[in-house]
Amino acid sequence: MTTAVPGTLRVSNDCLADLAGYAAMECYGVVGMAEIDEAAGVARLLPTYRLRKGIDVTPTSKGVQVDLHIVVEQGVNMASVVDNLESSVKFLLKQIAELSCVDVTVHIEAMRNSR
Repeated sequence: MTTAVPGTLRVSNDCLADLAGYAAMECYGVVGMAEIDEAAGVARLLPTYRLRKGIDVTPTSKGVQVDLHIVVEQGVNMASVVDNLESSVKFLLKQIAELSCVDVTVHIEAMRNSR
């Protein structure tokens, strides 16, 4: 049996970015997170331990804005991947961080061959 504990839950933006990144990596069609190299003008695929660099978390007056910069697998339906990704991130942040208002924006930065 669970009981509610009075108080306030505070979760850092870095923790929210990690949660969103792990949710994204579980979605079909997502190869990984991307980091934009401003000098070269290209997107780099980030290793799993650096997912946070491809995610921007911004507090808003209503809740949280999450921007995901992703690399998708070539040949997938991008609209389906984006819809699945948005719902997965919103669900996870609602369940774990107890955030009721999460706006998710997905930026597809690159496509990668499945080979």
